[in-house]
Amino acid sequence: MASNIAVGDADALIALVLEKDVNHKNAVLIGQKFAKKGVTVVFPVTVFPEAVTSLKRAANQPQKAHLINKQVQTGVFHIEYLDEDILLSACKIFEGAKSKQNTLFDAIVAATAKKLDADCVFSFDTWYRKLGFRLAED
Repeated sequence: MASNIAVGDADALIALVLEKDVNHKNAVLIGQKFAKKGVTVVFPVTVFPEAVTSLKRAANQPQKAHLINKQVQTGVFHIEYLDEDILLSACKIFEGAKSKQNTLFDAIVAATAKKLDADCVFSFDTWYRKLGFRLAED
């Protein structure tokens, strides 16, 4: 890994905290690998409302949602805040999204990875590969 930076998506964050998630074990292994290699995982700020909302509503896991919320407040995460350049880049990426599964949130992750010249995207969403990014599990 050249820059030792991975950009995290909401699905990876959810998989890390939600034991019943299909990607939980893989996410934990990737997290351990990153820790050993000194990889910094940077999350776009938009990942947090997306993950917290999904955990609270769709997964009916309010305690996990509040755990992430508390971790944000205590500075556990490396966060990249949304600026105009990232937003405009994400909007361009989103224009090319063909599937309803590919959201503007995902495009923000991709734009952040591009801006930070990240080595990979910590996600289980294969759309990032189609955009030219390597996934953390690769």
